[in-house]
Amino acid sequence: MALTETTFDNWLQTFGQSWSALDSDCIVELFSEDVSFYWTPFEAPSKGRTALLAAMRERLSRQKDPVMDFEVITTNEDGGWAHWTASFTRDGTDDPVRIDGVLKATFRGTECSEYRQWQHVLEPGQGDLMRDFDA
Repeated sequence: MALTETTFDNWLQTFGQSWSALDSDCIVELFSEDVSFYWTPFEAPSKGRTALLAAMRERLSRQKDPVMDFEVITTNEDGGWAHWTASFTRDGTDDPVRIDGVLKATFRGTECSEYRQWQHVLEPGQGDLMRDFDA
């Protein structure tokens, strides 16, 4: 069965709602047991649900009030591309963080088996960038 734009949009909505709820268990359920999750193009992926869950828990533990939004770019029979944004506050420092990125998700049935993302992160200490971004 080919992936439709509606199916991909629904998957992304669940992913975003789970991230906003800081629910790493729910996020991981969206992925296959043997998932390869590439956080960046320059580091080895988290392989398998167990590794992904540990990585999600660690990353989400440092976030407060995350919000994710996305726009589907395209889909094909087994995957899709989307533009995504996220914002949250770093727990403990209350520093705002904004992320703007693109993701590619490949599916086997209803589960994502490979996830790749490319993003730009704006954080305090990048004052000129944050000011220019808001201009």
